[in-house]
Amino acid sequence: MAVVRLSDVIVPEVFNGYISTRTTTKSAIFTSGILRSDPQLASNLAGGGRLFQVPFWNDLDNTDPNISNDDPTSSATPLKHSASKDQAVRHNRNQAWSDADLVRELAGSDPMVDIGNKVADYWMRAYQRHLVSLMRGVFADNIANDSSDMVNDIGTDDAAAATDGELISAEAVIDTKQTMGDAATALRVMIMHSVPYARLQKQNLIDFIPDSSGQIHFPTYLGYNLVIDDGCPAIAGTNRIKYWTFLLSQGCIGWAEKPPAVPVEVERAPEKGGGGGVEELWTRKQYAMHPFGIKWTDASCAGQSPTNTELLDATNWDRVYPERKQIGMSLLITNG
Repeated sequence: MAVVRLSDVIVPEVFNGYISTRTTTKSAIFTSGILRSDPQLASNLAGGGRLFQVPFWNDLDNTDPNISNDDPTSSATPLKHSASKDQAVRHNRNQAWSDADLVRELAGSDPMVDIGNKVADYWMRAYQRHLVSLMRGVFADNIANDSSDMVNDIGTDDAAAATDGELISAEAVIDTKQTMGDAATALRVMIMHSVPYARLQKQNLIDFIPDSSGQIHFPTYLGYNLVIDDGCPAIAGTNRIKYWTFLLSQGCIGWAEKPPAVPVEVERAPEKGGGGGVEELWTRKQYAMHPFGIKWTDASCAGQSPTNTELLDATNWDRVYPERKQIGMSLLITNG
């Protein structure tokens, strides 16, 4: 009897493009606009090395302008313009699947679509976990080294029941965005845990906006596009849980992807399964996901690419943009 094998239905070049497209189409972090395709990061990925520089121009000095006069011997001195350097890190990750049951499950249906959906969903979730870990590390650095000037923490670990002042609200969100000062209007996206989201739902404070086709409805709150992800920190204390809600500007995180030498590979191992044979599907990703203005210091990274746990480490991040309001990120911490 003829049996459909993974190698019969997967053309690596076609499959890699398919899962990449499906991932970026279905992922909330891509569709929200948080990630911005950056040609400089893409160019760096095409070269060698683990770390690469992301130079940027500093803002113009706020020195008061010169006073004009009619004295021909009076000369003004031009100010200079300076640049600084940010630093990003290359990420190389891979995952494989080997499951004979998968082939049986696919019998009688379109195996390419089913495998593609599952692999695309896997990488979508992986990217979202990466993003949340990255942001946790950035804010850990801010709390440790920048006086928490990007954070509004109204949560406590009291034994009593949480009060309205310790829970998410319009007032709390407004106070959080105000950490950006007069640049607060740049914040457009909120990434939050389902617990504070449920509180807003109960208050009938969520609006649903249709997409350009009028079919998919995206949740919004106070004009912010919402991304609901239970990967957002829910940190348990002695008595309560603290929930982290991120407010982000669109394009605050750079993104670039370059397929590695062999992005997709199907391998047959005839000796496995007691000689019955097993097929393995391998997928590999090479990309950069970098918060603009926050340098990757590489202070604590054991491998060639950081793990999500290493992304959490405050020592691996350092703010290099000179003004806080240049960083399009704010954090609200509540008890729900």
